[in-house]
Amino acid sequence: PPQYTFAGVRPCCEIVSGDSVTLICSSDSNPPAEISWFKGGTFVGSGRNFNISNISSDDSGEYKCRSINEHGEKYSDAVTLKITSVGCLVILYISIGVGCGAVVITTMVLIWGSRMKKRNDTLKSQMNQSKHNENRRKACDVELSQPVYENTT
Repeated sequence: PPQYTFAGVRPCCEIVSGDSVTLICSSDSNPPAEISWFKGGTFVGSGRNFNISNISSDDSGEYKCRSINEHGEKYSDAVTLKITSVGCLVILYISIGVGCGAVVITTMVLIWGSRMKKRNDTLKSQMNQSKHNENRRKACDVELSQPVYENTT
């Protein structure tokens, strides 16, 4: 019977009205299973890939795939489609005046900052080690410049 039946959606991120979406069903069975798609409890299509073109808010909801063969059937967990009416750029420009790239730029700045801090910490550690080694060398030089015996005859 079918086992390991999973449903996924591409693209996996934000879905905007007018986009095209592909629901993908994966199942392990022998013989191969027939795949059906359901929105809620209503049959909406068949096949491993279920394409929705020009998606709209009417397409929002939970989708499941069912794999079935002569030995049994198995349903996937639900995949939720949430469709927004405007894209990321418009929402961010309206709300805070920046684009989707702000998240990427912020992340890059944070990574750069942490690397610079780590680099500075490493340099400070190296400088402290260098000063420590220099002080030990000076102490050693002073010690070696002292006569071992004060009076030798």
